[in-house]
Amino acid sequence: MGNKVKQRVIVTGGSKGLGRGIALSFAEIGASVVIADIDAEAGERCVQEIIESGGDGLFVYTDVSSSDDVKNLFEVANGFQGGIDVLVNNAGIGHGPLSERHFLQTDYSMWENLMNIHLNGLYHCSQMAAKAMVHQGEGGNIINMSSGGATRAHRNRVAYDATKGAIEAATRAMALDLAPWKIRVNAVMPGAMWVENRTTVGEESSPDGLIPLGRLGMPQDVGQGVRFLASPEASYITGHILSIDGGLTAQLRAPSMDADVKLPMDVIE
Repeated sequence: MGNKVKQRVIVTGGSKGLGRGIALSFAEIGASVVIADIDAEAGERCVQEIIESGGDGLFVYTDVSSSDDVKNLFEVANGFQGGIDVLVNNAGIGHGPLSERHFLQTDYSMWENLMNIHLNGLYHCSQMAAKAMVHQGEGGNIINMSSGGATRAHRNRVAYDATKGAIEAATRAMALDLAPWKIRVNAVMPGAMWVENRTTVGEESSPDGLIPLGRLGMPQDVGQGVRFLASPEASYITGHILSIDGGLTAQLRAPSMDADVKLPMDVIE
């Protein structure tokens, strides 16, 4: 991708999993990366990896659902790197007991928790970043984290999918509002990814499983996609949702439902 400019980056939820992959991807091009997370131990480990990869790193304890925490994050980050060029809104609750429940059993506390982190967190961080970018007068990038659940429903994840659909809508609307200041707003939509403590779903990564490319995605796959969207090579892209899913959402049905999913080698010359 060849971006040689030292970017000033904030990655929320950046201590582990996809966030860590994103942070390290920016570190590879010498960026200054601030990790905002509630896991201090993992955050400090990630900072060491950032430094070892050639970037500058800092951890700031941040609950993105707290406006006070977010205000502190931006004050500390500004003191550390003198501004912001890229915000990655990665903080969130992944698949698991905090986000998976049948709609008839979804209580308000679960609904509220997902809304607070996924949507209120995006609001707090994005508005602070956008105001800073407007003041700097040099444009900038805000990149949000979506999911296949934004457009194709998961069973037992109504609250989770509702937040992801809202994130995609917010991405498009923010892109229009901020375009006059050359602030680009995009989102990435990861598919089935390998992260710590992941539970594999069925035969998703087998050759005839759910994923056409036959493997789980890795954090660096997402990191490289995010880095591209924040680079000069993507300077005419805004309001876009980039799928990074090995073809998962391109298909109409799972391979097991199709009559013949085998590659017809006998007709290939």
